Amino acid sequence: MKNNKLKNSLRLLLCVILIACSNGRLYAQAKKQQARISVSFIKEGNSKHLKISGKYKDGKEFKLAEGLDLEVYQVFENDSLVLLDTAILNKKGIAEVDVNKVFQNELDQYTFEIIHENSEKFKKASSDLSIQIANLETNLETNGDDGHTIVAKLTNAKNEPIEGSALKVQLQRLFAPLSVGEGIYITDENGTINVPITQKMPGLDGKLNYEVILADSEDYGTIKSVIETNIGKPIVDLSTFDERTMWSPPAKAPWADLIIPNLLILGIWGTLVILVINLFKISKHKNS
Repeated sequence: MKNNKLKNSLRLLLCVILIACSNGRLYAQAKKQQARISVSFIKEGNSKHLKISGKYKDGKEFKLAEGLDLEVYQVFENDSLVLLDTAILNKKGIAEVDVNKVFQNELDQYTFEIIHENSEKFKKASSDLSIQIANLETNLETNGDDGHTIVAKLTNAKNEPIEGSALKVQLQRLFAPLSVGEGIYITDENGTINVPITQKMPGLDGKLNYEVILADSEDYGTIKSVIETNIGKPIVDLSTFDERTMWSPPAKAPWADLIIPNLLILGIWGTLVILVINLFKISKHKNS
């Protein structure tokens, strides 16, 4: 009787364990992360693309949504969607999608929607963006006193000036751009800014690239215009990389440092060899 009760108890315990495990697996499968998708529009020269990023909250910290697959649509006035492209977020949680073909049709406003359907790890998520087209023209003007001024003009699709927008002016450098003048300038009623270049900076062969940027505008996105100039101070190349110097790698050591030590070493070893030979001769002569 006791054995039967023990067997029944063990069976009941086993059933409870199996049910708990199955419920845990179902809960783990049902629990998905909620990805947060953000999208921005970037125009640089004739290139137009969307920059999409994604992240999700894991506990108390946010993590990059690497591998998140997305569908990029254009939205029209009748709420119809046209698939433009698909994208997968890289290790940095970022993807870029070329949308140049969209702007072949002239519209007052362009709307995009980014959608992630249900997947094993993430719930369904989406984000949208509406932008208007703007043009940023930049020129370098020479003043009478040999100074230079950057002139930039911001206009909308109808070629009307855009007043009150903040434009950032900076000089491209190797590690990070350098602000020019006040850094931020506000467009006037003509949609223009005038930025004097008061200091000549060094550049390779005197070439300097200046950037004028409309950054993260709610209406127009990000627009960048680059001016290539040769108004800098030429950099004198003082590199001794291909020369034979004391601080060069072993393969580029000065010839004197290679020849003289080797001659001294050969001389010392040659003297020792001659001494040893003479000792053998003396020893042999004594034995005879």
